[in-house]
Amino acid sequence: MAKRLPPRIEPHQESGVFYIIYTANGRSQRKSLRTDNLFEAEARFAGWLEQHQKDALVETDPLVGDCLDWWFEQWIEGRMKSENRYPAAINNLKAYYGNKTVSEIVRQDSINYTRIRKEGRIGRCPAANSTVLYELQKLRACFRFMVERIEPKERRLSWDIMPYVETPEPSPPRNRVLDTSEVNTLREFCTDLVWNGAGRKPSNRLSKIGRFVMIAMETAQRKSAILNLKWSQVDLDMGIITFLPEGQAQTSKRRPPLPISSRLRPILERAYQERISEYVCDSPTDVHDMVKSVGTKLDIPGLSSHVFRHTWATRAVMAGAKISKVAMFLGDSEETVKKNYLHLSPDYLRDIVDQA
Repeated sequence: MAKRLPPRIEPHQESGVFYIIYTANGRSQRKSLRTDNLFEAEARFAGWLEQHQKDALVETDPLVGDCLDWWFEQWIEGRMKSENRYPAAINNLKAYYGNKTVSEIVRQDSINYTRIRKEGRIGRCPAANSTVLYELQKLRACFRFMVERIEPKERRLSWDIMPYVETPEPSPPRNRVLDTSEVNTLREFCTDLVWNGAGRKPSNRLSKIGRFVMIAMETAQRKSAILNLKWSQVDLDMGIITFLPEGQAQTSKRRPPLPISSRLRPILERAYQERISEYVCDSPTDVHDMVKSVGTKLDIPGLSSHVFRHTWATRAVMAGAKISKVAMFLGDSEETVKKNYLHLSPDYLRDIVDQA
């Protein structure tokens, strides 16, 4: 039997383009490196070889960092609507768990991770309980993926070595509601906001944060739905925004089609004329810091993306809107809206208050 040769690169006789020659499933295979430059070919081959060796090695107790990479590549990337939120969580988890094998993880690691994240020793800033909870839930999901879904099947791990991941208690409910003067201040500030200054490229365009805040205040949609909104989902002629991208299935966090309000229409019309990408907010990158900056500049404490949604729902219910319609607008269940907002309705228990 002929000796199997290791993976190598060879140039095509006619084109000079380099190919990787390797063996898979008992047969010789070829993969183009798309270059006739030897230096570039060797660099690309080195990257391919590292991944090839990683794929060929089936471990019964892999590093957690590798598990997180496989989970993202096979289960998250290209599948999840909030895909852009995962890399930061994965990087934070890797900073603590990355070089540990799965079987090395013990319950105390969850406690240590929670403490370190809340102290700000991992990540960009100290994390709230809800953030740590979110990240450790992702670690749980990764471990479940390694047992049930990873391909090839030979890589699937046994539940016997899976650690218990203890999560912190959720943060208290975010009950901050903007008052009328704060709402008016934000509308006045963001309606025509061209925000130049240190660290910002000079521009006459309506700023990304101005667009985001106005859409959030008028539609009450979640941050990820707004940041991932594309112009193909905005019908200015019909006056409708379809927050669920075409081809994506609804999840428990539903994204309803909504009419464009009279306040939002001129914002979207201007933004459409000034558009530089397929995204209404230019790109799906996060706006957490920008929202905080707006709150600081306008002296509105506790401003966050969730505050816009919570404020819209609170004001709608207090104005007498039907719970069923508020639920449809938010994309929540009626049960969720009743639990959080029913007591604010002007008719709440009014019919029995004097019956005793």
